[in-house]
Amino acid sequence: MSEIQVGGYIRVSKGAMVYPTGDGVEAPAARDQVVKVIEIFDVDVKSDNFYLLLPDDMRLRYFEASGGKRPIDQDILEFTDRLTRGDYRAVMWSGKWALIADIQPAEAPANAKTTRKAEKPAKPGKKPLTKQQQMAIGSVWRFVQDAELRYKVRNPAYAAKRDELDRGLHELSHHARNQVLDAKLSELGIMDHIDEPWGPVTAGETFSIRGKLTSGFAGGVDVPMLFRGEKFTLPYSSLEPFVELVVERQGNR
Repeated sequence: MSEIQVGGYIRVSKGAMVYPTGDGVEAPAARDQVVKVIEIFDVDVKSDNFYLLLPDDMRLRYFEASGGKRPIDQDILEFTDRLTRGDYRAVMWSGKWALIADIQPAEAPANAKTTRKAEKPAKPGKKPLTKQQQMAIGSVWRFVQDAELRYKVRNPAYAAKRDELDRGLHELSHHARNQVLDAKLSELGIMDHIDEPWGPVTAGETFSIRGKLTSGFAGGVDVPMLFRGEKFTLPYSSLEPFVELVVERQGNR
């Protein structure tokens, strides 16, 4: 079998842990599938994606260590070594990704072979950058008003209750089961995230973007990206209403 590469295909087996590229929470694959690789990227401790591998308690300690420029706790590194089996790479396909240790290379499905020579789409015209796109590493931002910032974290009670309810629904199809579970959890008022206070900021206070992270929790609830500043790590949605650009990233025109 050929090695895994961009443009090739991989098999994601049922039960393999799959992570979203945007909103959502990681979850085991519900079925076997063959998908096309669009990117292979690093998830090691030096990457912006490392924190996505961690449970919430380790994630908090990791942010505290990286923000304070102190060594990462050894148990965190041991956990990710076991999780990745020593290969700190991940493979992305349409809207999702998985650790390279959890998937296998595969042959292209028959229908993909017949459409391989599809025409390339026309290049769209340039559009003005959004505020989120301007939040590039090295850019400087200013708070335009005093504010109490908040952020969202995964609610552990959500997964526990979902598993409990799921045990009685195995006779339903996967799609129907998800619909019933979502409705019951909504009826119970149990959300997959918890809204937490971060703290106050003052009008005129500035910060620069040191790194750019991708959120893997709070599914469908306005947490598209995380941006690491000098004092904090917060979702873009927590910052956007209160900030303005002061200095673009060097060379960003």
